[in-house]
Amino acid sequence: MNQTAAQAQLFTEHVNWLRVIDQTKSQFQDLQARLELGLPQFTHTHLMARVEQFQNRFIRQREVIDELRHEIKQHENHLERKDQPGHLLLLTHITLRDQFNRFYDLYIELERDFDEFMA
Repeated sequence: MNQTAAQAQLFTEHVNWLRVIDQTKSQFQDLQARLELGLPQFTHTHLMARVEQFQNRFIRQREVIDELRHEIKQHENHLERKDQPGHLLLLTHITLRDQFNRFYDLYIELERDFDEFMA
């Protein structure tokens, strides 16, 4: 595979990641809205502690989304400028892929935990 085709493949992966990130960010807004609608029923102290935990997890995940989006955009800039050796660009991309996969796994876990809590 030539360098241009490899770069196009990396950009395609970036586009896919960013699409998933945008969808996830929207889903977080939905989860937050569901939590706020349920607040009147969470009068017990233990339940309020769980509500706060979810709110904190939502906040942290939104921070991760912003950080990950920034890192992806920075990597795209380096790919466009070709200002780093190819092996460094690939290593950075692999690291970003790992970060994205970890982010998404944590999102799925959070969504599952939240659905169980709200049931």
